[in-house]
Amino acid sequence: MNCTTMNTALNCLTPKHLHWFLIWVAATSLGVAYVAEHGYQIIPCDFCLYERCVYAAVIIVGLLGLKTNFLKGHRGIFVQLLVLFIGIVLTGYHVGMEQHWWAGPASCTGVQTATTLEDFRAQLMKMSRPRCDQISWVLLGVSATVWNLVLQAGLAFLTSLSLYSPDDLDKR
Repeated sequence: MNCTTMNTALNCLTPKHLHWFLIWVAATSLGVAYVAEHGYQIIPCDFCLYERCVYAAVIIVGLLGLKTNFLKGHRGIFVQLLVLFIGIVLTGYHVGMEQHWWAGPASCTGVQTATTLEDFRAQLMKMSRPRCDQISWVLLGVSATVWNLVLQAGLAFLTSLSLYSPDDLDKR
């Protein structure tokens, strides 16, 4: 790829275009998650619900970046990167729990200690969601959590590339 082609590609990555793209991807991701949950009864674990909050935050920051002067331009892109970084850390932690690289919180992995049969029965009755260290579903041999991590890392990479475009392109 020569310099002029790269400059043309970077000129297309204006903050305005990027906010619209991130809103679209986040809304699509949330839509897929809700269809999986309500249409196919794939119940999300607690960490999956936290990861949905990341996409909701991407939508909110994107809309604020489009409609307010405070998050206009590169400032809004930095906030999007921060939200995506939080999502990558959260999802990476979730992947580690699924792969049993480390233990997750006791409330999420079901590693609670019951001293009596009544305590154990009460814990079972409270568990309405699957454990976070169990893989809910797999696509092409890869868990949905890993796909989510790849998506968030790709969005963060694309978002960071837009920082190389001039900030005044949105004013054209």
